[in-house]
Amino acid sequence: MSMREADTGRVPYRLTFPSDLAAAQVVEWIRRISGTIHTGPRRLAGVPSIVFEVWADERGIIHRLLVPKEQERFIVPQLRTLVPGITVTPDTEEPAHDWTTAVELGHTNPSRTLDVEGTVPSSLLTGMTSLGRGESLLLQWVVSPAVRQRPPAQGREVHSTHYSVMGQLLGSSKSAGKDEINDRRTKLNEPNFIGVLRLAARGRNKRHAMSLLTPLRDTLRSVGGQFNGFKKRLVPEGSVIKRVTQASSPALYPAQVSASELASLVAWPVGGAHFVGLPRARTRQLPATAAIPRSGVVLALSTFPEQKDRPLALGVRQSTQHMQIVGPTDSGKTTLLSNIGVQAMEAGRGLVLIESKGDLFKALRDRVPRHRLQDVVLLDVTDTDYPVGFNILQGSPYVVASDIQRLFDHLYPQDARGVRVRQGFYHLILTLLMSRNATTPMTFADIGALAVPRADQAEFSDNLIRGVSHVEELAGWWQDITNMPRTQRDSYFQPIVDRTWQLNNRRSIRNIIGQSNSTVDLREVIRGNKILLVNLGRGTEGKDTAGLVGSLLLNAIWSAVQGGAANPSNPTTLILDEFQDFINLPIAPADMFAQARSMGLAMTVAHQHLSQLSRELQDATQNNARSTVAFQTSADEARHFARQFGRSVSDEDFMNLGKYEVLMRLATTEGVSSPVTGKTLPPIEPTGFAVEVQRLSRERYARPVAEVEAEISTRRGTQPRPERSNRPRFGGPPSA
Repeated sequence: MSMREADTGRVPYRLTFPSDLAAAQVVEWIRRISGTIHTGPRRLAGVPSIVFEVWADERGIIHRLLVPKEQERFIVPQLRTLVPGITVTPDTEEPAHDWTTAVELGHTNPSRTLDVEGTVPSSLLTGMTSLGRGESLLLQWVVSPAVRQRPPAQGREVHSTHYSVMGQLLGSSKSAGKDEINDRRTKLNEPNFIGVLRLAARGRNKRHAMSLLTPLRDTLRSVGGQFNGFKKRLVPEGSVIKRVTQASSPALYPAQVSASELASLVAWPVGGAHFVGLPRARTRQLPATAAIPRSGVVLALSTFPEQKDRPLALGVRQSTQHMQIVGPTDSGKTTLLSNIGVQAMEAGRGLVLIESKGDLFKALRDRVPRHRLQDVVLLDVTDTDYPVGFNILQGSPYVVASDIQRLFDHLYPQDARGVRVRQGFYHLILTLLMSRNATTPMTFADIGALAVPRADQAEFSDNLIRGVSHVEELAGWWQDITNMPRTQRDSYFQPIVDRTWQLNNRRSIRNIIGQSNSTVDLREVIRGNKILLVNLGRGTEGKDTAGLVGSLLLNAIWSAVQGGAANPSNPTTLILDEFQDFINLPIAPADMFAQARSMGLAMTVAHQHLSQLSRELQDATQNNARSTVAFQTSADEARHFARQFGRSVSDEDFMNLGKYEVLMRLATTEGVSSPVTGKTLPPIEPTGFAVEVQRLSRERYARPVAEVEAEISTRRGTQPRPERSNRPRFGGPPSA
């Protein structure tokens, strides 16, 4: 292989560095690679070389590394291993500049050491910052491992490498002194590289360009001493510019540096100093092991260069071990959740989404595939013209009353310490469920009319109360209540009214939970692998109301799952975005995660920040969600995740993630994987069926708002009852 072939066969990489880059790490890597390229007589046939470059202009600073193709698979992985946090990315776009001037430098005495104390890299980089428009600089080292030499031994005559005209005239000894021998031994006690240093500049004219090189040349003069330093080679400027452009290897290398000297002179940002224009540290790129599948639920594509675009997937069975996704606004979290949901729909699996803002709801509605159009139920709080019916007072009266009372105990823990509110909830719900005078099923929206009726609701309330005279505990309780003066009764029930007004006074919510018959059977939704998309309407209803409705829905879904609705062999995907707002269930979160795994419910819980979660919820999620996907995080949360992910990553890896980039640990058939980096996929294209999805869902599961409100009024005796609806109830007979 000729020298020219060796030069053109190099592979270019672009580097970004961790903020805590240590000189010792760079030196160790240079030591390791010193044996990768053949030295000795074969050098005459053309030996590959390594190129270190630092480019700078008004946009910033770029570090490049060009390595021989044959040694690439050793040199690059060694760099990633020995310098944790460095990113080494193939560089397909070489910077291009028309250089105004360039110089080539060698050594005055290559066998002697240089004074490369710790500030040299910083000084070189400082000289390359704050460039103006049209100004550019390049520092380029072309190096190759030197032939191994035996260090000179003390006690034997060693010829001096120092030459001076004055010394020759005075007849100075040609033998090396003790200091020279020790100095040369120091240099040869570590691997050496032969090389050439080139500096290039672009400016308005040659004088201006030469002035741009002055800070670099001043720094290089400072590392020289009495016995060795840098000197300009007598090469025509045009030839040097050509050599710079080609990064060509010289026939004879005019410089020789030890590993530690080279580590300082390549101007890598060691020591943690900050330089204007230097790219910020990036997340280290971590490979996927074979345990992470390429198919299943694809979450991202690998960013590890040797695995570029390799799919990173979660097995469908492993999804039942649950997944936590953390990402702030505009990080890519919503797109990832949408893609997860779309894949579940495409595969024919059951999907339930509960979210409060509406963007994820719309994203999934817009991407329902053609073959799933008949499976979709839209429960959209903001669709006030066609509310879906969801009567939470369905089932065994005592079980329902107990469940709802415990749910509100959990939502309002201050009530759990007293008896009145708990007793009130329990008996009011039992009355609604057990009154013989109820001509149609009662709903949660009727609690207020029963407890503190208006004048036009008094007969409704009294009639329901008379209808439970056969239930001893209710009859006695109501006798005490009805014997109270009206003001005392109102005061007695006020805490309950305060906790339910958000549901019963908001028209959009009341028309959903106030329908006597549910138009959606959650057990059948889950059992039939249907698609239930829920938008809680936080933007219009407020956070507290959305959270309360979400908790009621999730409680009902959980009851259906506990009743055996889900199929462990074909799990239903449950996506909860901002899940901390509505996972306020009587069951402990840890128990819910643990039980859901065996019941066939694959939970994906997402939120923006750890600080949104209570300590109990943090612990439950970390201990039970076996897969974790983290987008860019704050410093405090980065420390938390660094501890959780293990020693192979640092807190800076989480802080330095770019948009759509993720650090993940995934559940696999072999256990939880080691950390892996990836970039999430762009949004899957909409299918164009959003209007059809809404039309079909309205036809099957919703009712016109006028019909719903007429039913509620008629039930309470304030208006004539509307005609019976012939719309089929999902999983049951027509609405009553």
